[in-house]
Amino acid sequence: MTWLNVAGTTFAIALIVWAEWRCLVDNQKKERASLIAVTGIAWLMAVLILIFPDIPGPIVMFNSIFKPLISGLK
Repeated sequence: MTWLNVAGTTFAIALIVWAEWRCLVDNQKKERASLIAVTGIAWLMAVLILIFPDIPGPIVMFNSIFKPLISGLK
């Protein structure tokens, strides 16, 4: 079932990229590169969350980085 969700997510993202790609003019290479980069990162994050649903969020990472700094200031 997880791979079906990954396939659905990939299909949805492919539709988004296809629709946005058609709106861009041929000489907008930087915009196309940023579309692919941002969409690729979003797809990767979505697939990781689908495969590993217990992965900690970004707040856990920030707390682990800044907690020693805050306790050192007190």
